[in-house]
Amino acid sequence: MMTSISESLRKQREQILSDMDEDALGRHTSLLEVAVISLYNRLVNQVDIDSEEFRSSTAVLTKSTLGKGLMDPTEPVSLMLLADGSLEWKREWVDEIVSPLEDAGWVVDLDTVRMESLLSRAEEDFSLFFQLLDARFLSGNRNMAERLDAALDDAVSRRREEYLHRLHQLFEERQQKLQEDERWFEPDLEHNPGGLHEIASIRLACRIADQTRSLEDSIFSGLLNRQEVDLLQQAEKKFVRLVSLLRTITNGGPGVLTFERQEFLAEKLGYASRAGFLPVEGLMQNVFQLFHGVSFIAGEFWDRLLEARHPSEEEIDFTSVEEGVALRKGKLYLDAERYPATPGGLVHLFALAARNGAGFSNGAKEWIEHNRNVLDSASGDMRVKEELLELIRSDKPHLPLVRRFYDQGLLTSLIPELSTIHGLVQHDAFHLYPLHEHHLRVLSELKKIILGHYAEREPRLTQIAKTVGDPVWLFLAGLLHDIGKSSGRDHALHGGEMIPVIARRLGLSPEESDTVQFLVAQHLLLLNNASMRDLADEEMLSHCALTVGNPMRLDLLMLLSCADMMVTGPKAAQIWKDSPVWRLYDLVGQLLEKGEPSPEVLAERIEQVKFQVEEELGELISTQELENYFRELSPRYLLSMSSEAIAAHLRLSWQLQASDDDPFVWEVTSREDMYELTLLSWEIPAWIVRTTGVLTLHDILIIGAQVFTMNNGLLLLVFQCRPPEKVEKEFQWKVIHDDLIRLLKGKMALDYRIAAHVVQLEDYPVALRSTSSQVLMDNESSDLYTILEVYAQDRVGFLYTISRTLYEMQIRIYVAKITTKVDQVADVFYIRTHDGKKVTDPEQVQEIRNALCFWLDGPAEGLL
Repeated sequence: MMTSISESLRKQREQILSDMDEDALGRHTSLLEVAVISLYNRLVNQVDIDSEEFRSSTAVLTKSTLGKGLMDPTEPVSLMLLADGSLEWKREWVDEIVSPLEDAGWVVDLDTVRMESLLSRAEEDFSLFFQLLDARFLSGNRNMAERLDAALDDAVSRRREEYLHRLHQLFEERQQKLQEDERWFEPDLEHNPGGLHEIASIRLACRIADQTRSLEDSIFSGLLNRQEVDLLQQAEKKFVRLVSLLRTITNGGPGVLTFERQEFLAEKLGYASRAGFLPVEGLMQNVFQLFHGVSFIAGEFWDRLLEARHPSEEEIDFTSVEEGVALRKGKLYLDAERYPATPGGLVHLFALAARNGAGFSNGAKEWIEHNRNVLDSASGDMRVKEELLELIRSDKPHLPLVRRFYDQGLLTSLIPELSTIHGLVQHDAFHLYPLHEHHLRVLSELKKIILGHYAEREPRLTQIAKTVGDPVWLFLAGLLHDIGKSSGRDHALHGGEMIPVIARRLGLSPEESDTVQFLVAQHLLLLNNASMRDLADEEMLSHCALTVGNPMRLDLLMLLSCADMMVTGPKAAQIWKDSPVWRLYDLVGQLLEKGEPSPEVLAERIEQVKFQVEEELGELISTQELENYFRELSPRYLLSMSSEAIAAHLRLSWQLQASDDDPFVWEVTSREDMYELTLLSWEIPAWIVRTTGVLTLHDILIIGAQVFTMNNGLLLLVFQCRPPEKVEKEFQWKVIHDDLIRLLKGKMALDYRIAAHVVQLEDYPVALRSTSSQVLMDNESSDLYTILEVYAQDRVGFLYTISRTLYEMQIRIYVAKITTKVDQVADVFYIRTHDGKKVTDPEQVQEIRNALCFWLDGPAEGLL
């Protein structure tokens, strides 16, 4: 009989698990409730004591989500078996209820306890007490459950403020978790701010504060409103279903949306791709929208509850701020009959609070919510414009008022284009935050820069910030810079195209609109060119200068670029640090100051470099010897290198010429965590291929590379790189030197060594997302070089593979720029054929593409 019960329950449970549709949680809850009640009733008829005595002295309660109708099949079934009087639960009685459930596949979390003992424990244990408040009677003596409930109510009446204080503490602790990067990258559906524990805490607080037993009842008590309850219920149902699906693939693991499982869940739930977006990005946008909504409701709920329960006991007079508005204890209070319910008046209230460093009373919040629809007719309202700009200008760096203005949906009422990117994420490990959060953090960073918070860490950036008059247009651009991501690709330019419509709606003048449009459309200009273009490329520099137009705009663009990278994520901040953005800023600034580089200007610049090199070397070289040396150097080299670097290279050339045995000389210099490796040699076949191969063998991360061939046959390689992360002591560069010597003597098989090295790596990089490589050949952007761009998944020996393939195709690399975004690489090469021409032959171009895609991705259908 027991076997047939277990088998029936198992089949029904497995059917629900296989379906896991929207109704699955309700059906599973019903199944489990009926099962527990039936097993208890079956036990009553089998016990060896009077059945009425047994029933009157025992009760079955549940502490889990079973009591809310949201129990998922993978969640432990939390049961309490209560006993009263002289009766004790026997092991065989417990087995009659638990064994069939466990045999059917459930994990049962069981607590057999006497009523008195339970109440005593609950008085000492906050967690248990909160669980009991959420418990639900299933079977047995209902009077026992009612007595427990009455005892809990008595404890609440005695310790209400203590319990509410503890719940509020937990709310504040959850909010602090938003400072942890992993909470954004791989959110926890249970413990994240706005997650399931947030909703449970609100429900408990309602019970403790006002004895309301459900979210629905809290509407009538005024603790929540209809819209808030609807969103909380929607979020709870969504999160429980996601947790349930997660547990089916992790055997009951935590409710953390790991990066890989996000894609699985999106597919399981039927999310579809849309233009420019993956299905998983649709899922995660939905998740972050719900997190945001629940978190905002939780903050409002606690403000509302605490202000109502703790009116100020101090006799503090109201300070009149203006007609209909008064300030008291850091909050603005409104006289609704005297304050105008107009679009400008509503936005002015936020600007007023920002200027006074104040928040809002509950009454003021209700007035704002009640009158929010006035913003629907605010298009072109000049007072709305001025008050919005004042709000953005005056708020503190942590943005308490701007965030509230956004959280209440008021900013999206004025700029509805923001609603399409609310909660939007990019499914990679580079962009950490959903777009709405990223926008707010960029604005926060800009305010910190303007206020000098980074004076020690970024002194030059702080100096630029001091030259900015009114930063409000920079602030507005920071709030909008990624708005074009609603369309997917080319988001900067698309965002720039959106600005004129937004500007007209806000009442901006043509000049104001142009400034914001420029910053939004070009916010990637400096970083992209610094990290992916040769800084000696005069055409690139001229294009940047033409695009920027004047030094003021260059300064604003630099500030926005820095703030953007600071809060995109740790990897973005590293790219900013690695890229020569400041060098590009200086070069573009010189062009804006002096105009296009004519031959005379270039000659003047070279003469200036020559003078600085002579100063650097002093009496070590005569003027004539320096003139002769400079004739061997290309203009590109002279314009790329600092005078200090040129002097160092000259010293290396003397060292090489004085040596009879060394095939090359080298120098390693460091700054912070970056190294520059310089190698000088006579022409060595495939030297860049061999060097990158050896660097790969030692896990050296190459950030950039430049290749220069002198007229006298000297070959100069310059690598910007970083040693392995796991090296605890200073990296021993001599091992690189020794391996290069061995390689040149024919004592090292490079392909074999790299393949064997990859096999031995314990932390061999696994791609977070599978994407095909892209190989682009650009013969338009430069008159002298073909620009080869390779976008692919990172792998060991990436640069070695590309340089080896190009060498086989008799292609020479002059500049390599490597940008890594977690598991994705964007490499840019300035290349020419072996006889110094651009790569234009269609057959050769296609062969390069095919070869690189083959080696990076493996054979593709139709390629071979």
